[in-house]
Amino acid sequence: MQNKGKQMLAVWGSPGSGKTITAVKLAKELADQKKNVLILLCDDICPALPAIFKSKIPIDVSIGEVLTAPNITQEVILRNCVSFDKNPYITLLGYKSGENPFSYAEYKKDRAIDLLVLLRHIADYVIIDCSSILTESIISTVALEVADEVLRLGSCDLKSISYFRSVLPLLSEPKFDTDKHIKVLSNVRPTQDGEEYKNAFGGVSYTLPYVQAIDDQNSTLTLFESIPGKASKIYDPVIKSIVKAVFGDE
Repeated sequence: MQNKGKQMLAVWGSPGSGKTITAVKLAKELADQKKNVLILLCDDICPALPAIFKSKIPIDVSIGEVLTAPNITQEVILRNCVSFDKNPYITLLGYKSGENPFSYAEYKKDRAIDLLVLLRHIADYVIIDCSSILTESIISTVALEVADEVLRLGSCDLKSISYFRSVLPLLSEPKFDTDKHIKVLSNVRPTQDGEEYKNAFGGVSYTLPYVQAIDDQNSTLTLFESIPGKASKIYDPVIKSIVKAVFGDE
């Protein structure tokens, strides 16, 4: 049975830690189980939607239209979603190419909450790809507060350690409950001392290895495809374990 109430996961971490890639691979695993999953792409500084979705025609819908609509309704949300022809179980909602933080009027926290509440009624599962720049992304900060679980990614570099030392104090309020974040060490190469970084992050629950094939997928807009070759045997089991831990068994 699915863990009761475990429906919304926020994927957050340091810049370059692989948040979007991880969100996509988690969504694909759920979709392979024939579960409807919506990926919410929060970054309005470097919109992820045009970087992960290959479209024959220009994408002309945006989460910005949802957040600034007179009333946020399921109809407004669905009108601004992007769907896959090849995978009907995955839906995307994000900023389109060319948009930036000044493309739309500012919105307040209550708008972000309304959106996340409605998303729970639209899809079986919601995976939120949060922006690293929390001070500029209301929806990302709200996601860390209201999601059922938070997956915190940190990569094997000093920049990632510095990032968390600077940002975690901003999330010191009990409502963020950062002690319960599921910590992941990401992009770990064979030559790196993963144990040292695990200690620096105060322990981690999962380790995602660096996989060249995923980099290749990222550069060719094919992240929603299966990982080819032997690389899948070291990466996919970690993704499956995370999905099972967060959302439970069927």
